[in-house]
Order: sequence, then structure tokens, then C-alpha cells
Amino acid sequence: MNIKKFYLQTIYIFFIGVFTSFSLPPYNFWIINFLTFSLLLIILVKNSEKNLKAFFFYGYSFGFGYFLSSLYWIPFSLSYDENFKSFIPIAIIIIPAFLSLFYALAFILFKICINKNKIFLNILIFSLSLSFFEFLRGNILSGFPWNLFAYSFSENINLIQINSVLGVYAFNMVVISIFSAPAVLFLNRNKKNVFGFILILSFFIFFYLFGFFKVK
Repeated sequence: MNIKKFYLQTIYIFFIGVFTSFSLPPYNFWIINFLTFSLLLIILVKNSEKNLKAFFFYGYSFGFGYFLSSLYWIPFSLSYDENFKSFIPIAIIIIPAFLSLFYALAFILFKICINKNKIFLNILIFSLSLSFFEFLRGNILSGFPWNLFAYSFSENINLIQINSVLGVYAFNMVVISIFSAPAVLFLNRNKKNVFGFILILSFFIFFYLFGFFKVK
């Protein structure tokens, strides 16, 4: 394994995590996730020959960038009381460092199940792996359910109506699939994969229409 290239990829993935965090409130730039998740999946598939340790660091780097950037509100809240200011370094570093382990494990699971020749299947495996560990993160040790990728749509009243049927964790899984779908166009544009790409995006349209008529 080329160590220098691996480190550069890890740093690159860290910043993908940082940019992904801007899809969350208060910014809600959810459109950026189509780029970040697609780039992330492309990197993982292109490096599928790497070992489990490499995928662990890929996932940890993505998670650390994502949480380091998106959990700014925790140290801010501690700054209003002198008694809690000593906990600010813990909030800045330790909490993102711990939560990143869930993504590291998700990437390991994806590595175990990855199939380089079936791109559409990889999208489903990736979204299932990531959303499963998101579910664990939200429930284990009393849970930390904040900052799910599904919260990207928290300001879109139409799209989030489907949560009344699916629940937020199932919606989170579908959202990851939708965001990752454009990777198909770069990895393998055969008929089956293109059909899968269209099918996934059709869910996005269906969710919006469902919410539109429900709200109306």
C-alpha cells in the first residue's frame, strides 16, 4: 500500500466529512451531499482492494471531520458557565473521536460486503451499513441521535412527511442511498446501474409528492 497516497486519501475524506456537515441545520445545504457521498463511495470502491484497517481509518476520518465540524454547538453551550468551561476540550475532541468509531465500523462492514463489479448493489450495502450504525449510535449507551444525515431535510416540510410512515432511521437509509446514487454515473454506466440510479432518485420524487399532498 502506498502510504503517502493513503494519508492523502484519508485527509481528503476528512474534508469530505467536514463539507457534509454543512448539509445539517442551520445551513441545510443538502444539495452538497450528492457530491460528498458520491465522492466518498467512488473512493471506497476504487480502493476496495485495501484491507480492513484502511477502511477503518477511512470511516474514522470521515466521521471525525463530520462530527468535529457539526458538533460546535456543544462547546458553545458549555462556554456560558464558568463551571463547565473545563469540559470544552472534551466536547471539541473526545466526543467526535468517540462517535467516529461508529462510522469506522460501518466502513469495515461495507468493506466486507463490497462487490466492485456491482455498483448499484454497493450503494445499497453502503447505505445499509452506514444507517445501521447510525441507528446504533442513536440508541446504544443511552444514545446520541443528533446529526443524522436525514436531518439535512429538516427545513423541507414536504420531504420529511414520509417519516410518519418510515420512521427517521429508515428514512436515513434511503437518504444515504439517494445521495450516493450519482456515483453510478462515474463508476459503471451499464443499463442495470443506470436503471438503479433512476429508481433511487424516483424515491426522492415520490417522497416529495407524498409530503406535498399530505401537507396540502
